Amino acid sequence: MIRIEGLKKSFPASDRQAVDDLALEIAEGDFFTLLGPSGCGKTTTLRCIAGLERPEAGEISIGGVTVFSSSRGINLPPHRRPIGMVFQSYAIWPHMTVRQNIAYPLKNLRKSRAEIDEAVAWVLNLVGLEAMAPRQDLPRSRTWLLE
Repeated sequence: MIRIEGLKKSFPASDRQAVDDLALEIAEGDFFTLLGPSGCGKTTTLRCIAGLERPEAGEISIGGVTVFSSSRGINLPPHRRPIGMVFQSYAIWPHMTVRQNIAYPLKNLRKSRAEIDEAVAWVLNLVGLEAMAPRQDLPRSRTWLLE
C-alpha cells in the first residue's frame, strides 16, 4: 500500500505549488494511474514517492513503512524505498536489451534467476511487449517507453 498525506512540494523558480496538500491511498495490487494536464504535479508526485524530490510537508508510507515525514524528520534515500520507477524520458540503458532493462532492478535486489524470468515475462505480457524483449537501443519514441 502507498499512503500519502498532506504532501506539498514547490520549486523556487515557480510561483505556484507543484503539489499542494495531496492525500491518496493506493492499495496493494491496485493498478493506479495519475492523469492530468502538463504541469499539474504528476511527475513531481512520483519523484517524491521514489525519493528523488524532497517535499516541504507531508508523509509518504510504502507497505506500512514511513519513507518520508516532514514532522518526524524521516527521509529515506531512494535506494532504501521498496519502489521502482520507469522514467518518461529516455532513461534506460541503451546497451542492454528490453529484457535486461526490466530485470536490472530485480538483480540488484538479488532475486533468483527463476524469479527474475517470471517477473520479466509477466511485465512484458502485461504491456504487450513480449516481442520486444530481445531488442536493444530502443528508439526515443514514447511508443516503447513505459510511462
